[in-house]
Amino acid sequence: MASRRDDAPTVKVWLQGFVEAALHPDEVDQFVRSVDDEILGAIPEIAGDPTLVEELHASTRAHWRNFLVVGLSEEYRLALPPAAVALSLSIARRHLDIGVLLKVYRVANKSTFRYLTEHTQPEMLPPGLPRDEALLTLWQRAELWIDDSVESLIIHFTEERSALTEGTQARRGELIGSLIAGARPSALAERILGHRFGLWQTAFVLSATSPSQQEIEAPFYDLAVRVCTLLGLPQPLTTLAASREIWGWVATPEPPVLALEPAAELMTSLELHLAFGRPCQGAEAFRLSHLQAIAAQRVGVHAPAACHAYGEVELVSLVGDSELTREMIRRELGPLLGPVRGYDVLRRTALVYLQAGQSFDLAAERLFVHPNTVRYRIGRIEEQLGCRIAQRAAVLETALSWLDVYGSDALGRP
Repeated sequence: MASRRDDAPTVKVWLQGFVEAALHPDEVDQFVRSVDDEILGAIPEIAGDPTLVEELHASTRAHWRNFLVVGLSEEYRLALPPAAVALSLSIARRHLDIGVLLKVYRVANKSTFRYLTEHTQPEMLPPGLPRDEALLTLWQRAELWIDDSVESLIIHFTEERSALTEGTQARRGELIGSLIAGARPSALAERILGHRFGLWQTAFVLSATSPSQQEIEAPFYDLAVRVCTLLGLPQPLTTLAASREIWGWVATPEPPVLALEPAAELMTSLELHLAFGRPCQGAEAFRLSHLQAIAAQRVGVHAPAACHAYGEVELVSLVGDSELTREMIRRELGPLLGPVRGYDVLRRTALVYLQAGQSFDLAAERLFVHPNTVRYRIGRIEEQLGCRIAQRAAVLETALSWLDVYGSDALGRP
């Protein structure tokens, strides 16, 4: 069979329809899920890091849309999305090998070819257009796009890695990394970092929650200072951990009182998330508070609130966000998981009652209701559950705390 030219009218018409269908939001979501599931299954270094996972999703989505719009146009050109550059920089800043970056694109290469093969079945093509011609047209462009992307991203990766290994920035990064890894603070580290380790240490993580915030990297340091000023904290020690994430520590003579409400509105308006560790003191304080802040930040990946303090979500953090956790919550709270507002009130009352040590008076004070109202609600709750709250206090408080942080919608998350 004679082959068609790449610019033959039938190919052009079919490509227009293919692009239009592939750009549909549901189809884009399906493509991103299929590709990223394979990448995460093959690269545990990314799968275990929530920030890199989010940056991977943003990169894959932007790559696919740019490829459809620009890569399949008559005048091919590479339009490398900022999200892809951000992912490569974050991989470098995590001190991961360049092989991790290359593996992302090797796996994406295979997954993309599978997608294109599935979407060029004979019944999907117009009469007269051979399947091998349609598939070859797509695959040549896709292969060129991936090769050009990798070539460009290697440059970004190596330049970032060089910057991280040179000069004062490298020395500061090495010191902070060693302290996080468990090294004891020294007088030399205190001089180089300008940070007083003998004081109370309170760590925080400031991160972007939306792919649209890729360009926020430049003012991240200023934002960290702004947040600390807003909360009445001193100038922080900071280090950029990823393209959309900065780590910070403040040193104070006394443990600070962290009232995060003033920062919540700012975080929400900027689509940022702020997580704090507990104030800690001692040789392990710098590292311990940081680990807590990271744990609180990981809770915030799926929780609706813009700010989290580890002390308020410690139990939820330790319980985790697995399918087994969600099954336990459904099992323990099943009768209280109704969708109407009345069930929200009952769940909130039960949680406050448990957190108040099962005191009607203290719970009523915190809920701004009469103690008899709390008694009535607790009676209804126990009727729904079929047992006394005191019999299941620990597991009920755990389940209710988890639900309070993540919200009911999270129970349906795979």
